[in-house]
Amino acid sequence: MVADSSAPQGARTGPKPDAPVDATGRTWTPRLIVALLVIVLMGELAAFSYNLVATALPGIATHFQTTQIGWTITIANLAAAVVVAVIGKLADLRGKRLLLVITLVLSGLGAVLSAIAPNYGLFIVGRALQGLLYVTPALGYSLIRDVFPKKVVAFAITITLTGSGLTFILAPFLAGWLIDSFGALSVFWFVAIYEAVCVVGVLLLLPESPLRVRARLDWPGAVLLGVGGAALIFALGEGPTWGWLSLPTLGLIVGGLAAFAAWIWWDRTFPEPLIHLPLLRSKPMWTTFLLGATVYATTGIVSSIVPSMLQTPREVGETFGFGTDAFGVAYYLAPMGAAMVLAGFICGSRARTWGIRNPMLVGAALLTVGAAGLALWHSEPWQVAGLLIVFGLGMGATYGGLPNLVVQAAPPEQQGIAATMALAGQNIGTVLLIQVAFAFLVANVIPVGDQVLYGAGGYQAAYLVAALCGAASLLVTFILPHGRRENVLAMKTAGDVVAH
Repeated sequence: MVADSSAPQGARTGPKPDAPVDATGRTWTPRLIVALLVIVLMGELAAFSYNLVATALPGIATHFQTTQIGWTITIANLAAAVVVAVIGKLADLRGKRLLLVITLVLSGLGAVLSAIAPNYGLFIVGRALQGLLYVTPALGYSLIRDVFPKKVVAFAITITLTGSGLTFILAPFLAGWLIDSFGALSVFWFVAIYEAVCVVGVLLLLPESPLRVRARLDWPGAVLLGVGGAALIFALGEGPTWGWLSLPTLGLIVGGLAAFAAWIWWDRTFPEPLIHLPLLRSKPMWTTFLLGATVYATTGIVSSIVPSMLQTPREVGETFGFGTDAFGVAYYLAPMGAAMVLAGFICGSRARTWGIRNPMLVGAALLTVGAAGLALWHSEPWQVAGLLIVFGLGMGATYGGLPNLVVQAAPPEQQGIAATMALAGQNIGTVLLIQVAFAFLVANVIPVGDQVLYGAGGYQAAYLVAALCGAASLLVTFILPHGRRENVLAMKTAGDVVAH
């Protein structure tokens, strides 16, 4: 069945769609609640697995006797950058649930490979496959827009990213228990089992989107975008080690920008481009991209440096540091995670009344206050704990709002590619701004034996960079052309397109 001529160009229904998540007419049903829980857990796994692997890095380096341990993190990010555009477009062409299951299965196989790898080379191959996991949150909230009842879409999308707080509340405790009891590679068995449960839940509880796009896959455009994104992310990640003016760093940056320029030229000439440039140039889309980059840069900087600051001995830090261990850090991060969940739940449940823009304004302001406060007041545990709770409230209000802004900025038939491109743009912007913050830390190194610690000036400067990113988020939110209550109420779903 093909949509009539008044439907959006290129959009069509696929085969007879599965039954909707809620076929009873009620807003919430037990199946709908469990389906949302599956997507929430799946979305959290991307950040959860990152924290698990980061905690296991020293043990992984010892197990494989390697000094190239940085590739454990880098290769997953590079793999995600290469395939994100292809996965997003295929989701629009072939179905979002199908691509969601494929990425989860391949990522799970990668986790198993890393767990049993006899050498570091095969371990890295497994980590590359695990990079696919980073795309699943975008696929998850895109599928929610297509198959959930319209009245709960905004709330469900918000909860997808603010979730249950599992990442911040349980990850430090679970990582310590797994690594101490079963070894560093045990975290990959945990991730593989977790993903298998998510695959079963998706297949049993979530129907496929009824919306498809009739078009060819733009392979040249996908390759150019993937190469450009991977080159820039790799250059930004290795710049501090190689030197920002070194030939490899400059070569990757120039090569990445050249690939993006070639993609723009190709996009204008190819009759069925990967993503239409007018959509990217539209004010709703570019403001959403910019807002995502600044928000995630703010949270990424603070989340990355707080554990190191807390574990710095007071005799070294003098005005900061409490000499805590990994479990001690968890006691500071858990309340922040709980605050994030609370704010996300409240903002999501009130989205049809408050809209998305108003909570985003409050959230960006809280992020700015929290980061600036940490730069000024960090000498007492209660100061750091209180400011992290303020910061967590800001995270909940902004994390849940961003995917809602993406789905409002793009039509249903381009939702998959728009969501994944937003993810890619946010990642590149976040990596760049985090490197700026870490440059200040590196300039204030305090060598203590075989440890590398950072001085008070470095932490203060890094927190101020985060605060500036938060302030930029606040400014961008003011100019958002969408996100208001009427946009939430008028948002079109796949069902609207198919019915039309």
